[in-house]
Amino acid sequence: MKKSEVIALTTLATAAAAITAIYLLRKRKHHRRMVAVSNAGYEMAYDIHYPIKYKTAR
Repeated sequence: MKKSEVIALTTLATAAAAITAIYLLRKRKHHRRMVAVSNAGYEMAYDIHYPIKYKTAR
């Protein structure tokens, strides 16, 4: 294999690992938030756990 092919494969493998790690971390965070919402019951408002994020107009 050429040196450039090795570098390209290493870069692709690293990018794939990073994307997979980010996906799994976001999925875990989302699952934890959903568990917190479901455990809170009707007393706790949904918007406390998921506040509305307004975008500023520029």
